[in-house]
Amino acid sequence: MKKLNIMFILAVLTLVWGCKDSGNEEKRPSQLTEGDEARPSWTAPNYGEYEFIMSVQFRLQDELAEYVTNQDLMCAMIDGKVSAVTAPHVSEEQIYFPLSIAANGTDGMVSILYYCDRLHRIFVIEEWHQYDSSMAPTDENGEPYLLKFITTE
Repeated sequence: MKKLNIMFILAVLTLVWGCKDSGNEEKRPSQLTEGDEARPSWTAPNYGEYEFIMSVQFRLQDELAEYVTNQDLMCAMIDGKVSAVTAPHVSEEQIYFPLSIAANGTDGMVSILYYCDRLHRIFVIEEWHQYDSSMAPTDENGEPYLLKFITTE
């Protein structure tokens, strides 16, 4: 009889545990599903043709950071024109994207585009920041600026 009670308790616990897990399934944002975008042919500008350079470093939010490969690209655009391109860099176990953004004026808005090779997707932040060649390359804590391409709920 004791053996039957123990088996019953184990069966109930297994059922409860199984229901709890299925109810708490992590929901992935739709942006983290595989897309069909080809790797873009962004090319770095000829820096000799530009008067100003804005150097910044970026890091990705955790939701995207786990998908980074050396085939990824980050691009800065001003008025739809490529102003910088870079692949990911790794330093002290941190993945970051250093960009030297070229411009001839200081009145443009910088948009940031990120191509994730694993997901075959291009993520975009329109008008991330006003062009400012005197801007610090990192945030107030000395960390690369955090880019949030994915909205989590």
